[in-house]
Amino acid sequence: MRKKSFTLFLTLILIFIFSILIVNIFETKSISLNNIQKQYSYIQAKNHLEFLEEYIRNLKDFNTIGKIEIEDKNFIIFADIIKQSKKHKVDLYIKSKLYNISIHKKLFIDISIK
Repeated sequence: MRKKSFTLFLTLILIFIFSILIVNIFETKSISLNNIQKQYSYIQAKNHLEFLEEYIRNLKDFNTIGKIEIEDKNFIIFADIIKQSKKHKVDLYIKSKLYNISIHKKLFIDISIK
Protein backbone atom coordinates (compact mmCIF):
# COMPACT_ATOMS: atom_id res chain seq x y z
CA MET A 1 0.00 0.00 0.00
CA ARG A 2 2.88 2.38 0.81
CA LYS A 3 4.52 1.79 -2.53
CA LYS A 4 1.31 2.67 -4.45
CA SER A 5 0.72 5.84 -2.46
CA PHE A 6 4.34 6.92 -2.92
CA THR A 7 4.09 6.30 -6.67
CA LEU A 8 0.85 8.27 -6.85
CA PHE A 9 2.38 11.14 -4.85
CA LEU A 10 5.48 11.19 -7.07
CA THR A 11 3.29 11.18 -10.20
CA LEU A 12 1.26 14.13 -8.92
CA ILE A 13 4.41 16.11 -8.14
CA LEU A 14 5.83 15.42 -11.62
CA ILE A 15 2.57 16.43 -13.29
CA PHE A 16 2.52 19.65 -11.24
CA ILE A 17 6.13 20.51 -12.16
CA PHE A 18 5.61 19.78 -15.88
CA SER A 19 2.37 21.78 -15.97
CA ILE A 20 4.18 24.82 -14.50
CA LEU A 21 6.93 24.45 -17.11
CA ILE A 22 4.42 24.17 -19.96
CA VAL A 23 2.53 27.27 -18.77
CA ASN A 24 5.79 29.24 -18.67
CA ILE A 25 6.73 28.07 -22.17
CA PHE A 26 3.31 29.10 -23.57
CA GLU A 27 3.51 32.51 -21.87
CA THR A 28 6.95 33.11 -23.37
CA LYS A 29 5.76 32.06 -26.84
CA SER A 30 2.69 34.30 -26.53
CA ILE A 31 4.75 37.33 -25.52
CA SER A 32 7.23 36.65 -28.33
CA LEU A 33 4.43 36.37 -30.90
CA ASN A 34 2.85 39.61 -29.64
CA ASN A 35 6.20 41.42 -29.96
CA ILE A 36 6.64 40.11 -33.51
CA GLN A 37 3.16 41.34 -34.44
CA LYS A 38 3.87 44.80 -32.98
CA GLN A 39 7.22 44.95 -34.78
CA TYR A 40 5.53 44.03 -38.08
CA SER A 41 2.88 46.71 -37.49
CA TYR A 42 5.59 49.30 -36.78
CA ILE A 43 7.40 48.42 -40.01
CA GLN A 44 4.12 48.79 -41.92
CA ALA A 45 3.53 52.19 -40.29
CA LYS A 46 7.01 53.36 -41.32
CA ASN A 47 6.34 52.23 -44.90
CA HIS A 48 3.06 54.16 -44.93
CA LEU A 49 4.89 57.22 -43.60
CA GLU A 50 7.53 57.03 -46.33
CA PHE A 51 4.86 56.65 -49.00
CA LEU A 52 2.87 59.62 -47.65
CA GLU A 53 6.00 61.78 -47.47
CA GLU A 54 6.94 60.94 -51.06
CA TYR A 55 3.37 61.60 -52.21
CA ILE A 56 3.29 65.03 -50.54
CA ARG A 57 6.71 66.01 -51.84
CA ASN A 58 5.49 65.26 -55.39
CA LEU A 59 2.33 67.40 -55.09
CA LYS A 60 2.22 70.37 -57.43
CA ASP A 61 -0.34 72.62 -55.73
CA PHE A 62 -0.48 73.03 -51.96
CA ASN A 63 -2.85 76.00 -51.96
CA THR A 64 -6.06 73.98 -52.31
CA ILE A 65 -5.10 71.18 -49.92
CA GLY A 66 -5.40 71.50 -46.16
CA LYS A 67 -5.62 67.89 -45.06
CA ILE A 68 -4.94 64.51 -46.68
CA GLU A 69 -6.52 61.32 -45.35
CA ILE A 70 -5.91 57.82 -46.64
CA GLU A 71 -8.29 55.03 -45.67
CA ASP A 72 -6.77 51.79 -44.43
CA LYS A 73 -8.28 48.97 -42.38
CA ASN A 74 -5.32 48.74 -39.96
CA PHE A 75 -4.02 52.33 -39.82
CA ILE A 76 -5.22 55.90 -39.47
CA ILE A 77 -3.19 57.85 -42.04
CA PHE A 78 -3.43 61.61 -42.47
CA ALA A 79 -1.42 64.75 -43.09
CA ASP A 80 -2.14 68.35 -42.05
CA ILE A 81 -0.79 71.02 -44.37
CA ILE A 82 -0.37 74.45 -42.78
CA LYS A 83 0.40 77.35 -45.08
CA GLN A 84 3.14 79.69 -43.95
CA SER A 85 4.85 82.62 -45.71
CA LYS A 86 7.50 80.88 -47.84
CA LYS A 87 7.16 77.31 -46.64
CA HIS A 88 4.41 74.84 -45.97
CA LYS A 89 4.51 72.96 -42.70
CA VAL A 90 3.26 69.39 -43.11
CA ASP A 91 2.49 67.12 -40.15
CA LEU A 92 2.32 63.44 -41.07
CA TYR A 93 0.51 61.05 -38.71
CA ILE A 94 0.31 57.27 -38.88
CA LYS A 95 -1.51 55.40 -36.07
CA SER A 96 -2.26 51.72 -35.80
CA LYS A 97 -5.86 50.75 -35.05
CA LEU A 98 -4.80 47.42 -33.54
CA TYR A 99 -1.78 48.30 -31.39
CA ASN A 100 -0.51 51.31 -29.49
CA ILE A 101 1.81 52.36 -32.32
CA SER A 102 1.90 55.86 -33.78
CA ILE A 103 4.43 57.74 -35.88
CA HIS A 104 4.58 61.49 -36.44
CA LYS A 105 6.86 63.46 -38.74
CA LYS A 106 7.10 67.16 -39.59
CA LEU A 107 8.08 68.38 -43.04
CA PHE A 108 8.83 71.89 -44.22
CA ILE A 109 8.39 72.26 -47.96
CA ASP A 110 9.71 75.36 -49.71
CA ILE A 111 7.09 76.89 -52.00
CA SER A 112 9.57 78.61 -54.28
CA ILE A 113 11.00 75.25 -55.42
CA LYS A 114 7.63 73.92 -56.59
